[in-house]
Amino acid sequence: MSHPGLLQRLAARLPLWRRFLPALAFFSGFIWDSLTMGRLVSFSDLLILTAYYLGAALVLILLVREIKPAWHMWFGLLIQFLFGGLFSALVVFYFKSAGSLYTFVVVLLLATLLVANEFLAEKYQSRTLSWTIFAACGTMYLNFLIPHIAHSVRPAWFYLSCLISLALVYAIRRFARAMHRQVCLPGGTKVVYRSDLRQLAPATAVTLLLMVFYQLQLIPPVPLVLKENLLCREVNKTDDVYQCRAEQQPFWHLSGLRPEVIHHQDGDRIYNLSAVFAPQHVTVDLEQRWWQRDAEDKTWRNRGIVPLAMVGGRRQGWRTYSYIQATARPGRWKVETALQNGAILGVHHFIIKPRANSTPTTYTITVR
Repeated sequence: MSHPGLLQRLAARLPLWRRFLPALAFFSGFIWDSLTMGRLVSFSDLLILTAYYLGAALVLILLVREIKPAWHMWFGLLIQFLFGGLFSALVVFYFKSAGSLYTFVVVLLLATLLVANEFLAEKYQSRTLSWTIFAACGTMYLNFLIPHIAHSVRPAWFYLSCLISLALVYAIRRFARAMHRQVCLPGGTKVVYRSDLRQLAPATAVTLLLMVFYQLQLIPPVPLVLKENLLCREVNKTDDVYQCRAEQQPFWHLSGLRPEVIHHQDGDRIYNLSAVFAPQHVTVDLEQRWWQRDAEDKTWRNRGIVPLAMVGGRRQGWRTYSYIQATARPGRWKVETALQNGAILGVHHFIIKPRANSTPTTYTITVR
């Protein structure tokens, strides 16, 4: 077998392989963080996130200055790895603690869009998207970092994170352009900066959109994660272990495609047991809101709000519950686990039906 022939074949396929390198770099960042980061957030984890964020900022500065050293062809791969590491690191904490499916799907969607851009977009478009992703990364990162510093979770921290992230985008670009108005490379080639601020318009739009989504309570209050959300007929606690007696449900109800059904008699209690993961030492004021849907006008009517306090840092999540008894009536219901007067962590839909004398089939769920 001829080695030169092998090298020629590899060289011929190199352009095809290079198309997939950005995707490989992005998802390798996700796999690396999945293997190296734990469930609870440590100081070293925050340092890793900071390194990703600052590293992405440095690469963006080099891109804006349009300086092309011998290794400039690796800029795209490097920034893809840093973005992948930053996004995935934030998701891994939620994925390992609670399996937050919606957050995981959103990040996968962003990853897909980012990788697709590398296949289709030209340099200018890629840079525009890089600023946009950097703004989104910054918001997620700062919104994760500030509660650790402030030891609290408040809506104000999310808006502050958005403003700081967007301000850093503009500051980094201004800094990169202000270093030199013109750079002379070896060989006498001169590079002039672009001053088109339209590159930053999508980053501004995404930041404003995140604020609107948060105001509409479409974004859960990161870094809180709802680990468990169980509808129970009975809740018992023994030696710091909670046991929930849940009513047996058909497959379509357990899959979430249809609301669960609870058979109820006067005097029965219906519990909602939740486990919420939060950063260490962070205090949070939660509440569970019980709603019943009016059969006539199809609106949701509040049947009770139960305040619940929690302290973050527990590996399996802080466990808490509330229940309804006197207000329980047949019909469609939902119970929301949320910040007090704030964003919703999760919603559990169910239907109450009258129960005959027979006892429904139940099973035990253990929450440690």
